[in-house]
Amino acid sequence: MAASAIDKQPSGVITLLTADGGELLVDKELLCSSSKFFAGMLTTCDTTRLHVEENREVMESVLTVMRGSPPVNTFDTRSTACWSIFKKILIVADKYDMSLVKERCEKWLVSRCLRGRMRSQLFKFQDVLEGFEWLAICQKFDLKDLGWYCAYDLGTQLAQGAWPRPLHDCLEGVTCPDMLKTILEAVQAEVNSGMHPSPLGAGAGPMAEPLGPGHGLE
Repeated sequence: MAASAIDKQPSGVITLLTADGGELLVDKELLCSSSKFFAGMLTTCDTTRLHVEENREVMESVLTVMRGSPPVNTFDTRSTACWSIFKKILIVADKYDMSLVKERCEKWLVSRCLRGRMRSQLFKFQDVLEGFEWLAICQKFDLKDLGWYCAYDLGTQLAQGAWPRPLHDCLEGVTCPDMLKTILEAVQAEVNSGMHPSPLGAGAGPMAEPLGPGHGLE
């Protein structure tokens, strides 16, 4: 009798069975070292096949990040599609307790906000609501570095009059004190540049635009 597909698999390899019928092979040691969720599961049962609720495309992207590379379809830094892909990866990484995957996603997304080691003037959320969605993701997943850039961009756009709702309503969902402070700093920096009237009213003195966390000049 011919050996089954399971018997033919190399030892130490796990097959992830995706929601849309896909099968993805992943090294068991890598999976366990990357995910506390899967590590706990695989220490309590001896199996070579695991069902996941995600589809093949999303899980392939997650596995790519686990192996140390950004997904190929995120290389175009001008594309908003890359942010959409990373959003899906971050949700899965949080679900399966993959802290290193979240750290790598944050690092790659921060690189899209920079020019050299300075904040890039080219980085801007074309849709302010998308920016707020990313700010919420940064708060939820504790992505402090990326949150700084998202908050600063939103503050700049606030000063330019791009926000569709009253200030209080827009800031209601910003619960992180550091991110709220960054938004207000960005507003003040834009006002002090003399380009826009303050949406917050007069008051604070001059404030230079800060660099992002960990990106000061040496």
